[in-house]
Amino acid sequence: MSSAPLLKVDNLTTHFHTSRGDVQAVRGVSFDVRPGEILGIVGESGSGKSITCLSILGLLKANGEVVDGSADFEGKLLTGLSDKQLRTIRGDDIAMIFQDPMTSLNPTLTVGEQLIETIMAHKPVSRSEARKRALELFDLVKIPSAASRLDNYPHQFSGGMRQRVMIAMALTCDPKLLIADEPTTALDVTIQRQILLLLKDLQEKLGMAIILITHDLGVIAEVADRILVMYGGMVMETGDVYDVFESPQHPYTTGLLHSIPDVRSHTKQRLTPIPGSPPDMLRPPEGCPFAPRCPHAIQQCLEAMPPLFERPNAKPTVHEARCWLHHEEAPKALQSIFDAPEVSNG
Repeated sequence: MSSAPLLKVDNLTTHFHTSRGDVQAVRGVSFDVRPGEILGIVGESGSGKSITCLSILGLLKANGEVVDGSADFEGKLLTGLSDKQLRTIRGDDIAMIFQDPMTSLNPTLTVGEQLIETIMAHKPVSRSEARKRALELFDLVKIPSAASRLDNYPHQFSGGMRQRVMIAMALTCDPKLLIADEPTTALDVTIQRQILLLLKDLQEKLGMAIILITHDLGVIAEVADRILVMYGGMVMETGDVYDVFESPQHPYTTGLLHSIPDVRSHTKQRLTPIPGSPPDMLRPPEGCPFAPRCPHAIQQCLEAMPPLFERPNAKPTVHEARCWLHHEEAPKALQSIFDAPEVSNG
C-alpha cells in the first residue's frame, strides 16, 4: 500500500444556508485516504459523514456550500471546480454508491439499460460493447444468470441484488476510489455480510481505495483498515481500526461501543444507550459538541473546543482523539472511561 495519499481532505467546512441561518454541517474535517485502503467513517445520523463526501464530489444541494478547506485528489484540487470539471472525475476516478438502491435506480428502465447508458456516457464504446461490459460487471459482482437478468427491472431484484447492481454501476470506469454510503442499510444480517465481503473482495481484486460510510460499528470492524469517528460535523477520533476498537480514546466512541450487543455472549446483557440528543448545528456549542451528553465532561469541555490529541505509541498509524481528558492537566482518574467491551460483528 502506497504511503502517498490518494485523497487528502484539509479543514473541510460545509454550510447549508436556510431561512433560520446557516446549518454548520461539516466543521473543519481533515483526513486522507491512501491507495488500496478502506477507510471507515462512522457516527450517528446527522454527524456529517455523508455531507463530507458529497462536499468532496460537488454533489451538495443548491443551498449547500463549501465555505472553507480543500479536497485534493492525486494532486488535483477538487473544491472550487465547476460541475462540468467535476463530471470528468466523478465516475471515472471517484465513484459513489448511494444509500438507497431502490430510489437510485430508474424503475421504468431495465437495469441493463441503465448500466449500458452509464458505460456509454463515460466510454467511447458501441452499444454492443457496452452490453458486453455490463455482463462482465454483473459477473464481477456475482449476480447469477447475468445475461437474462440484464433485461429485468429494478423491482424484480431483491434488496441485496439491487445493491450489487449499484456497485456494478459504480465500477463501470474502474475508479481509483469508491465511496460507499451506508451500503448495507435495510438489508438483513446475512445479506449485509455478503455485500461487505463483496466490497472487500473487489477492493483486493481491483486495488481501489474505499470510503465506507456507516453508523454500524460492526460493519467497520468487518472490513476497514482505518476509522474516522464523527460527531457534530467534526472528527472526534481517528486511527487504525484495531487501535480504536481495542483502546478507544473518546467518550463518544466508548459510548458507541457500549451500545452494541455481543451476539456471542450466552448471558443477558444490558446495553448502555448514549443519553441526550445531537447538537443543534444552527448553533453548535463553543466547546466539545459531545460535552452536553458526556457523563465525564469537565468545565473546559463546555467552554473550549479541544484539539486532536495524539495517543503515544499507537501503531501502525496515528491514533488521535478530540478530548480534553487527554490533556496533561486533566484528571487522571477519568482515564478508565476509555475501557471498551469486545465488539462482535456477528
